[in-house]
Amino acid sequence: MPKKGPKSEFAKFIANRSDIDPNGMYDVIAHGNWRAIEIHSGGKDILINSRQAAKLIRKQPGFKKAKAVRLLSCKTGAHPEGFAQHLANALGKPVYAPNMTIHSYPNGTYWISDNGKRGEFVKFVPGGVKHGRK
Repeated sequence: MPKKGPKSEFAKFIANRSDIDPNGMYDVIAHGNWRAIEIHSGGKDILINSRQAAKLIRKQPGFKKAKAVRLLSCKTGAHPEGFAQHLANALGKPVYAPNMTIHSYPNGTYWISDNGKRGEFVKFVPGGVKHGRK
């Protein structure tokens, strides 16, 4: 996530959430959609796919002990054959991802919704759809 600008506010706000899970949920904070997530690298924002994300996530402290991954990243769970499913396959762990836009207040309180409609986290398990094939 960028250190300055509007995109950085979401990361700062969601970092204050009260439900950081010490019992095995590994959180990934990024901007995203059902196809990719956006990371900040080399002074640029770049989109990466699930395989690239899995490679980066595996290197993070605390990931090996995680029982599951939670994507705090907009719409990454919006498509049953999308980013979250492919990430679950690549990591070999369940992935929970929002099916709509995730919003956060400065105090860390967050919600999932689009146009007044309430969304939710969707669970994706390893071995589901494999890169476009059922």
